[in-house]
Amino acid sequence: MPTTPPTGGPDGAGATDERDTSEVIASLLANGQGLLKTELELGKLEVQRIATEKAIAVGLAVGGALIGLFILAFIGVTGAHALMLVVQPWLAWLIVTGIYILLAVILLLVAVRYFKRPVKPEQTLGEVEKTKAWASEQVSR
Repeated sequence: MPTTPPTGGPDGAGATDERDTSEVIASLLANGQGLLKTELELGKLEVQRIATEKAIAVGLAVGGALIGLFILAFIGVTGAHALMLVVQPWLAWLIVTGIYILLAVILLLVAVRYFKRPVKPEQTLGEVEKTKAWASEQVSR
């Protein structure tokens, strides 16, 4: 069956499509599958980017934490020796230990808050919404 190309403007407005319904459905399915694959690939790339950023952040945090542990140990020893000039040695070490416990609890609470933040692939969700709107517009024509 011969088909005639659609006529109208460059965006296809005012065009008439004289293809069979089965051809239109097959075209829609093929285009929909291609669009779905593209959307999935975009989502995959965005999730990979997010995961890479998080992995780098974790690596840097671990490195900083290791150096921080050494610094914290030296500060603790220095603080305890300074307190020994004023109080008993056991009390000086107990005060330093209490300060360390307080700092650890605060840092852990802040870390938990950061880990509970939602992570969404914003670009992919935006593209899916645009695609849904476009598809709805095409179906309603």
